[in-house]
Amino acid sequence: MRLLKGTLIIITIVMILSGCWDHREISEITVVVGMAVDKGDDDKYTLTVEGINAKELSDKTASGFAPSFVFSLKGDTLAELSQKMNVGISKHLIFSHMKVLVIGENVLKEGIIDFIDYLERNREIRDDFNIVTARNVKAADVLKVTYLVQKSSSLKLHTQLSTFVESWGGDPDIRLNDFIQAYTSSGRRGVMAALTIKGDLEKGRSVENMKKGAADAMVLVDSMAILKEDKLQDFLQLEDARNYLWITNKLDKTVVTVDCSKNKFLGVRIFNTVTKSKARIVKGKAMINLKVRAEAYLDSSQCKDDLTQINTFKKFGKLTEKQIKKNLEGTIKKLQQEFESDIFGFGEILYRQDYDNFKRIEKHWDEYFKDAIVNVDVNVKIRRSGIRTKSLFSEQK
Repeated sequence: MRLLKGTLIIITIVMILSGCWDHREISEITVVVGMAVDKGDDDKYTLTVEGINAKELSDKTASGFAPSFVFSLKGDTLAELSQKMNVGISKHLIFSHMKVLVIGENVLKEGIIDFIDYLERNREIRDDFNIVTARNVKAADVLKVTYLVQKSSSLKLHTQLSTFVESWGGDPDIRLNDFIQAYTSSGRRGVMAALTIKGDLEKGRSVENMKKGAADAMVLVDSMAILKEDKLQDFLQLEDARNYLWITNKLDKTVVTVDCSKNKFLGVRIFNTVTKSKARIVKGKAMINLKVRAEAYLDSSQCKDDLTQINTFKKFGKLTEKQIKKNLEGTIKKLQQEFESDIFGFGEILYRQDYDNFKRIEKHWDEYFKDAIVNVDVNVKIRRSGIRTKSLFSEQK
C-alpha cells in the first residue's frame, strides 16, 4: 500500500513539474495575424504574412515604429513557404492566431484547393479566420494598408468584417470549415467576401496613413465572390451578399430603404429575423418555400404619415414586406438565370427533407436549381418609431 502511494506521489510530482515539450518563449516568436496568397507569371505562389509588433499596438508602449511587418516569399507550396520565412524574419512564426486569409483574384480563378488542403491539415492553424479575396488588387497589398484605429491591417480587417456582418450584413462570414463544406457538397456553391483598395496605395502603406483622419488609402468590402467548386465564377453586389445572409438565416441586423411615396423613403431597422426553408420535388421540379419573419423599428421617415396611428405602422409594415420580398427574389433570380449557382444551399435542404428524390437528381442539381420554383413569404412587424412619434415633415407648414 505504501509502495502504491509513493508511486502515485512520484507520478503526480513528475506531471506537475514537467513542462511543454515544444514550448517557446514569447521573446522567440512572432505572431502571424494575416496571410495573403498571390500567383505570379511564373505560376509560383507568393505567400505574404503580416506579423505584429505587439509593443507598438499599445498606446502605453508605442514609440512610433511600425506596428506590424509584412514579408513575402515565392515558391511552389505554402507548406514550404510558411516554414521558410526565416530567410528574412528573425523569429519563429506562430500561425495559431491568424485572423484573415486574403486570396488573390488570379489565384482564385485557377483554384485554391491545393493550399486549402495545407491549411486544413496544419495543426497550428485554427479554422476561425476570415477567408476573403482581393478584387482588382494584389492580395499582399491588402495587408500593407495601415489604419488609424487597429494598427495592424489584418486585425482591422477581422474587426471590420465582423462589425459589418453584425450591423448590416454585407459579409458572408466565411471560415475554413464553411469553404470545405461548400466544396464537398453537391447542393451548395461557395462564396466569400471580396475586398479592394480605395485611394493611393503607396501612401496607404506608410505609418503616416495612420495619423490622418482622412486616410490616403483604405481597404473596403467591395462585393461577394461566387465559387464553382474551388474556382472564382463571378462577383455579386453587396446588396446580394446581404440577401444571401437573409435567405440562409444568418442575418443579424440590417436597414432596408423603403419607398413610402414618390421620391420619399423610410429607413427601417430590421432585427430578430428568422428565415425557415422547406424544399421538395413536385412533378419533376424543385419547390422551395421560404418564410421570412422579422421585427423592425422606424429609423427614419421622409413621409408625413401620422405615426400615432396604428394604421400607419401597418401600412409601413406592408411596404417593408414588399421591398424585402422584391430584394430577395431579385437575388434568387439572378443566381438562377445568370449564374445557375445555388449558393443558398437549397440542394442541401432538399437532401435533408426529400432525400430519395434529391439523390436521383444530385448530379444535375444546377439544372434543377435553374428551373426551381422559389416562393418567398415575408412578414415584418414594426414595433416602434424611435424617440419621436411625429415626423418632422408633418410639422412643415
